[in-house]
Amino acid sequence: MPLVGETSPVTLLGTVVITNAENLGNLVILQFASPGAPVIYGAASTVANPRTGACMIGAPERSVIHMALAELTRYYQLPCMLAGGNSDSKTPDMQAGFEKAMTLTTLLLARGVDIVDGLGATDSANTMCDEALVIDNEIASAVMRACRGLEVNNDNLAVDVIREVGPGGIFSGQKHTLKHYKTEIWLPEISDKNTYATWQKMGSRSMDKVAKERVRAILATHKPKPIPEDVEKEICQIVQRAEAEVLRKS
Repeated sequence: MPLVGETSPVTLLGTVVITNAENLGNLVILQFASPGAPVIYGAASTVANPRTGACMIGAPERSVIHMALAELTRYYQLPCMLAGGNSDSKTPDMQAGFEKAMTLTTLLLARGVDIVDGLGATDSANTMCDEALVIDNEIASAVMRACRGLEVNNDNLAVDVIREVGPGGIFSGQKHTLKHYKTEIWLPEISDKNTYATWQKMGSRSMDKVAKERVRAILATHKPKPIPEDVEKEICQIVQRAEAEVLRKS
């Protein structure tokens, strides 16, 4: 996690060089120690606050750095875990919303990122917030829809439907609409999309209040699904092989 201007050069590209060197250096050491061991290219590089020296994880520069790192991981054909959906705000407020959406959107648009690290974090990752995690899930869902983009085919072009409905017509009752609306239109879980009057009738709740209610409901009712027996058995075998290898080398 090199910090721009402190533990890495003040230029973003220089920080990319340092981060990449750290990953490749560790990869070489690991392969000498255990040839063929699987690896994940990981980074959380970001900017140091020039005024205080503190880490800033919600900075736009972090997005630029991580987009460049995503390009490098594609070049090396390595799986990667990069940071996104981050904020320096102390609560799940407007600052948290725009910083998280910015750092997550740019990262996912870069493509090729296998794991995103940082959802649910506030206060420069010093705190994990349950409400922020619920909101981040909403942000991630929306960003993933935007990144999915468009699939070009005759059905999606809908030329026949446009011709059938004609100028000034309504598409709501068309079979084509019923067929596609669930996959084409993102439906939020906690974001309010009602009219102002309806929002008032529903209690005028802000997103953080809705998220708090969702957290309480999840903690009260959620029952995690057990790991399938075959998966649990395979995990145990992996652990046993690792323990046996450690004993053999010692």
